[in-house]
Parts: sequence; structure tokens; C-alpha cells
Amino acid sequence: MSAPAPPRLRRSTAGHSNALAVTRHHDLVHPDAKPSRWDAASVLTVYATLVMLAPATQTVANLGALGAPATVFSVLAFMWFLAGRLTGRLSLDPGSSSVRKAMCVLATAFTLSYICLSGRSASPLETQAADRALILMLIWCGLVVVASAGITKRDRLETLLRRLVLLGTVVAVIGIFEFFSGWQLTEHVIIPGLATNVDPAATGARGGHLRAQATTTQPLEFGAVIAVHLPFALQQAGDAKRWGTGLRNKLRRYGPVTVMVISLPMTVSRTAIIGLVVVLAVLMPSWPKQRRRPAYLMTVVGAAAVRVLVPGLLGTILVLFSSASGNSDNSSQARTKDYAGVTPYIKQRLWFGRGPSTFIPSLYRYTDNYYLLALVEVGLVGLLAVLVIYFTGIRAGRLGRKLSVDEPYRDLGQCFAATFAVMLFISATFDTLSFPMLSGLLFLLFGCSGAYLGIARSEAAARAQAGAA
Repeated sequence: MSAPAPPRLRRSTAGHSNALAVTRHHDLVHPDAKPSRWDAASVLTVYATLVMLAPATQTVANLGALGAPATVFSVLAFMWFLAGRLTGRLSLDPGSSSVRKAMCVLATAFTLSYICLSGRSASPLETQAADRALILMLIWCGLVVVASAGITKRDRLETLLRRLVLLGTVVAVIGIFEFFSGWQLTEHVIIPGLATNVDPAATGARGGHLRAQATTTQPLEFGAVIAVHLPFALQQAGDAKRWGTGLRNKLRRYGPVTVMVISLPMTVSRTAIIGLVVVLAVLMPSWPKQRRRPAYLMTVVGAAAVRVLVPGLLGTILVLFSSASGNSDNSSQARTKDYAGVTPYIKQRLWFGRGPSTFIPSLYRYTDNYYLLALVEVGLVGLLAVLVIYFTGIRAGRLGRKLSVDEPYRDLGQCFAATFAVMLFISATFDTLSFPMLSGLLFLLFGCSGAYLGIARSEAAARAQAGAA
């Protein structure tokens, strides 16, 4: 496989010492050679398709949690990137290095926790789980590297994000269909060559309503996946380049947003609603007035539509929040018990934890709070490393926004900030990174946030050079 080399930033040896020169691919290859479209964005599109559309409960037989089609493909994608590095066709853009440095921090924390596992008497089940966690960490690192270093052009980043929104829309449509039909995809569709790794989680009911799940492992993951897609759907709907006349154009712009917003309440979970609120709280203050007013109107109309189409659903969700504030429902009571239940384990190994992925529910207990789970498994050092990931993603979006001059690209930076703000909040409501689709999508978007910042820096440097000339 071959790919067009991304721009490489280097110090210019002529003129001002701080000037940046750009070496492009057509300067390095034969002038008649045609650039391949099989680049990092194309490779990551295949990964995104596999992680979003292949049921998360199904894996290649005998490989267990590491046998998900997307996981297997991500290994091949990283090998493709390494081949590009060895042949000199792909380079590491220093402008996007912040996300790779953050991943080094996270990988180091997980590795230290893994090493500390040998300091206690761990069961074979725990040791195997820790082995898988370390391999998954390497896969996540590969995703971040491929996305942050491989995507160096604005149009390719925007193309990948449009495809992600399309895939998120498909998942949302499946969830809506399940909600109304009661037919669960993961229980009835088995992809040839794959086996169900875990018992398909029943969609179940809450307040008399079936819960949307689609290709995820459970409704909580479904709500989180849709919530992290929503900012990009909103940005694409507001992009002036996509404006036009006709019903088809309006459906292309507003269809994904409408479907995603409608699907979120159908999880009948607090997590999905918190995600929606965080997205709107981060994005709407950055919008101009002429864009905020229609958004307020659409919010009211959407709530009214859900109330008419599914009587009692909004009331059920409101009861969930009121019961949580009074600690009177089973879910909130379980979360409260988590604190007392895990405290002894935290005190035993505060700094580096018991080992990644070793706090197995069948051996210990469930935890519905990823921060608590991280504190138990990878310790205080690992928990801080996870927070570094979230805040680095927010910083990449905000800094890229400041460096950009055109409004659609500035909006894109705010979308990355919103996505990682969502993860920052909902990680307190369930064990986010324990779920395959959500974790894979998170690190893919983390790499994309680095690519966004790198592109913004390159464009800012080019503008500075042009101004100096």
C-alpha cells in the first residue's frame, strides 16, 4: 500500500531562522506519479466502519476481546503506517505531537501498573485480563499515531469526519428502529466467521420503554457513542459550504442531527441526556445569534415531538434524574455503594493500582464510575493520565480554533472540545473505556484532534510566511 506523504514542517536554512518551510509529496516522488487515495483517512474510514457497524459483542472465535474485526484491522493499519515510516513516505508532524505525548503518558501509566501486578498474588483470570489491556493500549496508541500523523490536509480530515457522522447516523437509526420494534440486532444477526464473545445484553426496559442499543454492547454505550458524534453533525449542518436549496440538501444537513437527537432519549438513561446537555453547553455559546435562535427552537420542537411520538418517555427521564438526586433508584444506590466497596482496594495500591482491567466483576464487583475503576486498576497515576487525555483533546480543539481564521474550521475545534468534555462528564456515570466501540471511537477522535491542531498550525505558519513576504 502507498500513501501520499503528509506535509513535513522543518526549519528553513535560508532567511529568518524561525521561518517554516513545507516539503510536499510531489517534491519527493516522480512528477508523473499519481497520488494514491488510499491514505490515512481511507484506512481509518475502514476502521470506523468496522467499529461502528460490526456488533460489538461479536469477535473472531478464540481471540476473545481482542478478536473484534475493528481491533484486528487496527493492527494492520498500524503496520501500514510503520511501513510508510520505514520507506520515508510518512512522517511525524511536530504540530500534532501533543496528542502523541499524552498517549505516551497514558501508556507509561498502564505499563507501570502492569509491572506492579507482579507484586501481588493475582489469579490467572486477572493476569490474562491485564495482558489484553496492555495489548489494547498499544492498539489505541496506534490509532492515535495513524490519525494524528497520517492526516495532514484539511479536506481529508473533513472527509473522515463526514463519514463518521454518516456511520453515527446509521447506528442511531438502528437504535430508533429497535426502540419502536423491540427487535434487537445483536440477538438476531451473527456475521459469518464471528462468534458472540459475551451474552448479548438484553435491551431491557425502563419505565415501560424498551431501550435503544443498536450495534453497541448496551444502551449506556449507545448513548455515549451518539453524544460524541453529535458535535460534528451540528458543525456540518451549520457549515455554509453545505448550504443549498431543495429537500435533499436539507436532509443531508439536518437529517443526521435530527436522528441523533431523537435517538438519545430512547436509551432511557441519564448518561445520554448528560451528554446532550454538555454538547449544547459547550457549542452554543460559540455560535452567532442567528444560529443560536434556530437551535433553541429546534430543541423545543424536538422535545415536543418526542413527547407526542413516545408518550411518557420524557416523564420517565425526568423521574430518573429526580430519583438520582434523592438516591432512591437502584442505579444511583449502586453508584453510592461503589465508593464504600472499592475504598479498601484503593488504599492497598494507591499509586499504580491493582493492574489494568483486573477488577473483574465476577471476582470483585461492578463499578459504574470509570474514575473509580481507574483509581482501583491503574491507581492515582493512571487516573491522572486518563484526565491528561481528556484535557489534551479539549486543548487541541480550543488552540486549533484560535489559530484558524474561517468560521467552519473554528467550529470544528469547538466540536473536539465538546467531544472530550462529554467524555469528561459521562466517565463519572459509567465505565466508559471498558466498552469496545466507545473506547475505539474515543482514541480515533483523539488522534483526529491532534491532526486538526497540526493542520491549523501549518496553515497559521503559511499565513505568517505570506505576511512576512
